[in-house]
Amino acid sequence: MSQKPEHLVALDVGNSTTRVVVAQFSAGNAASTKGGRASSNGTSVWDDPSLMSFAGYGEVESQGWHKGHLADISQVSASIGKAIEQAEQSIGSQIESAVLGIGGPHLSGLSSRAGISLGTRPREVRREDVVRVMEDARNIPLAADREILHIVPKEFVLDSQQGIRDPVGMVGTQLEVRVHFIINSAATAQNLVTAVNKAGLLVEALVGEAFAAGEALPSQEERDFGVLVALLGGPSTETVAYGQGGLSMVNSLPIGGDHFTGDIAIGLHTARSDAETIKRTFGSVFPGWNHEGSSFEVPGIGHQTSRLIPQHFLRQILEPRAQELFLLAGEELRHVGLGAQLGAGIILSGGGSRLAGMCDMAEKVLGVPARIGLPPRIHGLPEALDSPEYATLVSLLHYGLRVRQQRTPRETGTSARLRDFLAWKK
Repeated sequence: MSQKPEHLVALDVGNSTTRVVVAQFSAGNAASTKGGRASSNGTSVWDDPSLMSFAGYGEVESQGWHKGHLADISQVSASIGKAIEQAEQSIGSQIESAVLGIGGPHLSGLSSRAGISLGTRPREVRREDVVRVMEDARNIPLAADREILHIVPKEFVLDSQQGIRDPVGMVGTQLEVRVHFIINSAATAQNLVTAVNKAGLLVEALVGEAFAAGEALPSQEERDFGVLVALLGGPSTETVAYGQGGLSMVNSLPIGGDHFTGDIAIGLHTARSDAETIKRTFGSVFPGWNHEGSSFEVPGIGHQTSRLIPQHFLRQILEPRAQELFLLAGEELRHVGLGAQLGAGIILSGGGSRLAGMCDMAEKVLGVPARIGLPPRIHGLPEALDSPEYATLVSLLHYGLRVRQQRTPRETGTSARLRDFLAWKK
């Protein structure tokens, strides 16, 4: 008897757009009964998230935000409700919960370490030892309005042996752990969760969007070599960086796609809506991406007549802003000691990464290879969603699957808590 397919829902409440995507899967050896594909080698969806099948989608214009900050809970909730309603119509059933992404300048990273004694004589490391050292690592002073969103082990050290990913079963006398915390504003998170609840939805998990993308977009080899993942959103650019396989930096840069649009509006004396269209149609930030001698029409404001502007003049407006963005990224990398350790380079994603020449500018400023990050694999994902602006949303699905796995009845108590701590290994 086949298992009834489960639904998994991801919700990305952005400054300009609210998006919902629904996947379905069976926890057994098949992806789903709707457009899914069975695994020939018995691999389950837990081991291969690409076995999830696309089921539905909803997208509406966001309301209730101001410069990246939640300004009106009722309006934000209404936008969420409309996007959920679209997704429900596409799957033909009700949505009750979702994995919720969160981002913005209130998220930051913090490294810590802790150690415990296993006794005077060597013995095997047990699961409860790992839980205990992780709990000790959590005991760090935080401001009253800050809370730990994610705790990510970088490595365990057993009797000075470094680079251990899972110490259970190994023998030693002293166990240490190096971790990286993702910290967020408790009030900001609660306000967003409240908006989701007002829309009639439960939050299955709250996930840092850049962290979800950092776990889904690079390969393990890229994380081992060192990689920066940058999500170019509207009001800001969210970044995570990995070195030697472990999370080393979480940061928000105060430059996003909205700033490029604003530069065009000011530089060409046109409305922001027209500036956004011009940016997407003709914009580039690096020489060679525009046709020399070509021009485009710029609508005037009010009763002003439209004008023809050389395309190279638009690049001269956008290029300094892109340069500034990657110079800021470079400063943050040097601050955490990763300036010369990005062997795998940088992965650009989010809607802002589609601006022509962004990879070229990143390579020029940071001196490392750059590529565009597309959404991680999901069976049956429509071509319209297979673009950088949906990478964060689909990454939330992948992370949500991990959370769902941790909460299966197969493991409870200490065992389940350990799986949560060691989820970074996958």
